[in-house]
Order: sequence, then structure tokens, then C-alpha cells
Amino acid sequence: MKKIIFLLALLVSGCANYTHLIKDLEPIESDNSIVLEDQLTYEAQYGLAKVNWKEGLERGIYRPEFQNEFGTFYRGPESCVIQYMEKLSMGPFEGGIWIPKDRINNSPRLYYYFNYNKSNAQAAGGLVVSALLASSKGDLTMMPVITSQEFLEKIKISNLD
Repeated sequence: MKKIIFLLALLVSGCANYTHLIKDLEPIESDNSIVLEDQLTYEAQYGLAKVNWKEGLERGIYRPEFQNEFGTFYRGPESCVIQYMEKLSMGPFEGGIWIPKDRINNSPRLYYYFNYNKSNAQAAGGLVVSALLASSKGDLTMMPVITSQEFLEKIKISNLD
């Protein structure tokens, strides 16, 4: 039963559809950066079952990777995105933090590039789940809105005009 709950949570967490935020991405060159001196995490509860998640970023320099009309994607060092579901590590992932252009109506989100381990997926959910997850390998995935004000206050962009 725990395997089924885990797989459903994994699929639901990755299926939250924010595709409008990742359309028409253009590479960006900029001197702006976000520097995190220490690991930065927050906790949240998602879904009807109020599943506990711990998410965050490793320390390092986050540089602009892409932008579009909605915001800028700041890519961090290797394996920088942290995600735990009920103390079970879901990562680490490659990725970073998305900063919206409209900061009044939007809030930053973490993002990652979905990595897929065939043997782990098959062991956890069988061939069907493995096939479903394989189709998303490499996809840029947006995580839910960050609601922790303490976390958001520590995200500072340098050289911002």
C-alpha cells in the first residue's frame, strides 16, 4: 500500500500543470545571480491527504538560464534541488528557482529536470509506472508555489536593475 501511495504522490507532484510558465523559453545571458551561503529549505503539506513535503535548494550560485514573458529561471549547481516526501528523498534534482516578473500576482517556484531511474521505478511500481515516468525524463517540472515567507525573504538577486 505504501508503494501505491508513494507512486501516486510522485505522479501528482509532477503532474501539476504549469505549462504556461515554461512556454517560449529563451536562453538568457545576465550578470544577475542568486547566491545561497547555506542550504535553504521549507516544509509544506500538499494534497487532500496533507502529505508532508520538505523542499529547498542547496547552497551555491544560481545563474539565469532561461526567461520568457512570465519570469526567469535561475539554474543552480549540480543536484541542487531538494525534495522529500514524508522523509523519503525524491531527489536530488538538477534545476533551480523560477522568479516571476509579476511578483504581486505570482510567487517564486522551484523547478527541476525530471530524472528517471528505470530500475527504481520498476521496483516501486512495476512496468506500467516505469513506462509512465520514462516519458517525462528530462522535462522541466515546476514545483508548487512557495508559501514560506522565511524562505522567500532569503532569495536575493544580485545586480538587479
